[in-house]
Amino acid sequence: MANEELKESSPMDAQMVEIEKADSTSLPTVLDLVLWRTFLVSNTNSVSFVCCNVDAYCSRATPTTAAISSQLLAKFGQSELSAWVIPCITTVATVTILLFGANSDLFGRRLFLLMSCVVGAIGYIVCALANSNSMLIAGLCLNGVASGVSGIALIAVPELISNKYRHIGIVIADGIVYVFIVIGPIVARYALLKGGDNWRNLYWGGFAIQVLAAVGLGAFYFPPKHPRGVTWQDALKGLDWIGGVLFTIGAVLVLVGMVYTSYLPSTDTRVLVCLCVGLAVIVAFGLWEQFGNAKYPLCPTEIFESHKGREFAVPFCLTFVVVGYFYGVAVIYPTMMNAFYVDENTSVQDELLATLPSSLPMVAGAMTLTVFGRMVGHWKWSMTVSMISLVLWGSLLALITPYNKGMMMTFVALAQFSYGWAAYLSVTYTQLGVPQKMLGVSGGLAGTARYAGGAVASACYSTAIANGVAGRGAVLIPKAALDAGLPESSLDAVVAAASGGAKALSAIPGVTPEVIAAVVDAVKWSSAHGLRNAALVSIAFGVTGVLLCFALEDIEAKMTPKIEIFLENDKLADKNKYH
Repeated sequence: MANEELKESSPMDAQMVEIEKADSTSLPTVLDLVLWRTFLVSNTNSVSFVCCNVDAYCSRATPTTAAISSQLLAKFGQSELSAWVIPCITTVATVTILLFGANSDLFGRRLFLLMSCVVGAIGYIVCALANSNSMLIAGLCLNGVASGVSGIALIAVPELISNKYRHIGIVIADGIVYVFIVIGPIVARYALLKGGDNWRNLYWGGFAIQVLAAVGLGAFYFPPKHPRGVTWQDALKGLDWIGGVLFTIGAVLVLVGMVYTSYLPSTDTRVLVCLCVGLAVIVAFGLWEQFGNAKYPLCPTEIFESHKGREFAVPFCLTFVVVGYFYGVAVIYPTMMNAFYVDENTSVQDELLATLPSSLPMVAGAMTLTVFGRMVGHWKWSMTVSMISLVLWGSLLALITPYNKGMMMTFVALAQFSYGWAAYLSVTYTQLGVPQKMLGVSGGLAGTARYAGGAVASACYSTAIANGVAGRGAVLIPKAALDAGLPESSLDAVVAAASGGAKALSAIPGVTPEVIAAVVDAVKWSSAHGLRNAALVSIAFGVTGVLLCFALEDIEAKMTPKIEIFLENDKLADKNKYH
């Protein structure tokens, strides 16, 4: 079925609705009408996307939750679950974005986006009422479901805008996300600094915005119910049920195994079983998609084969890599902040300002793509240069020491600026790489690549940091303590308390201020070694991304004045081929 659709249409003309050729006086009227309606919808979609991702996308990526997770976990006293706080969101979202994104081509976008609001609201309630890490993780899992489903917003908004502005539409879809990118980490840290249960207001605020998103979507967003012209009855019969089950089981097992590697030996039975069984099921999923008989497969192999893989397969892999590389900065910078730049003597103002290098430049990069993207043109080389820039500045984080704060913040800011351009352009490539009646399939696969790339990268970076800190700390901390005059009889107690900082060390009888200062400094250098390891690991992602860029096609020919669909409550709705 998918093969027949690809033969019927190309990515440039399938399911596209073209603005009727008009003279210079009538065209602005049509565009004004379209853009006015799109503005309303894009903002409600952005709210939906942001609300479902206050902890998954905004908090994780910029990173609100990552910045406060250690302090939040300490409140519940269940540090053994700390490794799951963030991956629980990305793991669930990896699955749901593919299942719901792909099938939004069959059942429409509206119902799925409204569903994401409901699930997200429930998730925020659970998080706000959490009295244990287990309850918090349960709420974040619900937010992960909503996060994945609401990723459809990155499809829903751009398809309402002329293809030549596709990159702008994708940025618009994340418009309100930028607010949270900038203020999320600041608000989160401030809430914790205020003490008590103020952190719960982060989740109640998310709940309130989620409700507003649902109202906005319900009032303004009425897209076609059958984007591919398939009845819901036929869609249910032709759903890729087997593929969905195989992908869900395989992806969850692999990603859970990745999390296990962050705190268990690689030879542990749980790690081996999850990874081996999960990968085997993923292989089975791939074979089913290739040789199965599902009428509407989740992963049509034809789109990966188009133009020898250069049209969609390469952008798909690039999306995985770009986000994977970005997560290096997302993991390294908050760890760097907590280890070197923030302590009990840091003012509230300085602590909050320190969050900005990882947020504002990303917004600036996306805005630069929006304003200057078409002016620069040469999309393939634009993508390549932004990727090289991302790799360059991110790799230079390997120069970290506990005392080069200004340099590190500069490198983080430049890397994030590069990411703001590269991330949205890579999504543009994936959307223009398929027949537009299969835009949901493209969005689902690209979303899975983003979340999976983030999950895999986070596990890699966290493991690199943990192993580096443990290995170097075992050497530096005892040596520093003994050189500062610590009796050998107190060494074990000091080593055990070293991660707790000066306060924990001062509680040990006989420990002098000189020993405390030496041990604290050794801990910092151990952390720097772990962070350097993570930065070096990120180079593997970056180099792969640069090589993929050279295999891209240029998409200028696909950036036409055509519009994919119009809203059904729009005066131009009769231009839709399917309703």
